[in-house]
Amino acid sequence: MKPDRPTVDRARVEALVREALKRELGPDRAATREIESAGALLIPPDRGVNIGEPYDPRVMPAILTSTPARVAVGRVGPRYHTNTMLRFRADHAAAKDAVMSEVDPALITGLGMFEVASRAPDKPTFLQRPDLGRALSDEARAELGKRIPRAPTLAIIYGDGLSAAAINQHLGEFHGALVPALAARGIAHAQAFFVRRSRVKVMDEIARLLGAQAALFVCGERPGLGFADSLSAYYIYQPAAGATDADREVISNINPRGRPPADAAGDVASAVERILREKKSGVVLAGPST
Repeated sequence: MKPDRPTVDRARVEALVREALKRELGPDRAATREIESAGALLIPPDRGVNIGEPYDPRVMPAILTSTPARVAVGRVGPRYHTNTMLRFRADHAAAKDAVMSEVDPALITGLGMFEVASRAPDKPTFLQRPDLGRALSDEARAELGKRIPRAPTLAIIYGDGLSAAAINQHLGEFHGALVPALAARGIAHAQAFFVRRSRVKVMDEIARLLGAQAALFVCGERPGLGFADSLSAYYIYQPAAGATDADREVISNINPRGRPPADAAGDVASAVERILREKKSGVVLAGPST
């Protein structure tokens, strides 16, 4: 039996860092240090501050506001500055945490949802065998058959995907805004539920199993080295057995620094309304309506 993975008490780590900052900066300045959405203290800025005199100072602000990428960070000889290296390592660690961590079961039950699982028995298998995350376990199929009435207008499915952090941080806000947004458009939906260790294509099997007109699958995006808490919302109309990514649509970059979760929920509701009205989704929407 494998030992449990050690966990990090982020609150305790933050308290220790706060105490050190008080001694270094004083209570007032320490209290104003910004906290990022992942819960970690921000590393001092590196973009645009370590490059000496820029070639064109007037252009630099526009460059920095146009992208979150690591541009204008400067070097010390052949190496990056320390704060740039620390930020890179922190972002990399946050991405790994997001992939390897788990969605809090209390969050799912607190939102009135139930949980089922894919065919992936554990997180390592899920990461190594993407195909298992695209299919429901036998127990999950049976549970959905008991809990969800046949032929719902919309099946709402949540999954961990590749960032449990995104679900843990933003699911409450997103789902809380989605339900009234759907109601305002007259879209009925079955009880929302969570599929642990799941990937996007599991929504196709679920839609066929339930006989749903449309399916919505919201999961954590693959983390990047900028932020690791983005959601993506995929939606599809009556997926056939051979459905591909060309048959579905997606709204991505759902996070406080991209498309805020509550606003994205309204976008998703509008998109679902459209595919139900058009009775199709994906690239076929580029053609004439029928």
